[in-house]
Amino acid sequence: MVAARAQRAFTLAKEAGRTCEDFILGCRLHGRYAVSDGASVSYDSRGWARALCRQFLADVNPPGTAWLRAARDRFGAGAAAPVDDWAAAHATERGSFATFLGIAITGPQIVVHAIGDTVLFVITPDGELAMFPDLPPEAFRHDPALLCSRPGRSAFDDSDDAFAASVFTLPVPARGWAGTRLLAMTDALAEWVAGAAAAGARRQRLDELAGLLDGEAFRLWAGAAIAAGQVRRDDCALLTIRL
Repeated sequence: MVAARAQRAFTLAKEAGRTCEDFILGCRLHGRYAVSDGASVSYDSRGWARALCRQFLADVNPPGTAWLRAARDRFGAGAAAPVDDWAAAHATERGSFATFLGIAITGPQIVVHAIGDTVLFVITPDGELAMFPDLPPEAFRHDPALLCSRPGRSAFDDSDDAFAASVFTLPVPARGWAGTRLLAMTDALAEWVAGAAAAGARRQRLDELAGLLDGEAFRLWAGAAIAAGQVRRDDCALLTIRL
């Protein structure tokens, strides 16, 4: 049975005084973790990201049409717009949007559910790197597939076949999972890591992120990287897990 020995989770809003629309949730006991990037152009996207993450931790069944309906019900229970706010009511009717990345650690298996451009990087003790989904740097400059709080409102096909196509089962390393590091992150950070053409440079960037030990260190690092133009200004979320 593989289990997380350590985990850290950080989020940072793209501007001071604003709410970060990204959301992270994890449970070491059950080996389930979720990261979601709420699209800021939609109404209460953080609430929708939170509902997706909570539904993943609450439901042991893999994400599919039933899971998405339950997440929509969970979100709808607390997302009603004020009756006198017609703009919010219209936005609620249009739907809220978010990417989703779920990690399920069961026995020797690690299964990743990835919709959109929230990404998981894997570093084995032997230094091998993997990326799920495996996206080129330019992919982060285009609109990703998004889950919507309303049926039929997004480019993602709300079918079980579409969900099945978004599943990745990680190959178990020859020496087992012990010492493996998992780094899940939303698009601004993932784009920065993926932009390193050489594997060694990509590994160095991942090591840099994995070395951030607390929220203050993450805030200072991200602020400096954004100010220097290395990381695109956006909400940022980072989850690190050591097995």
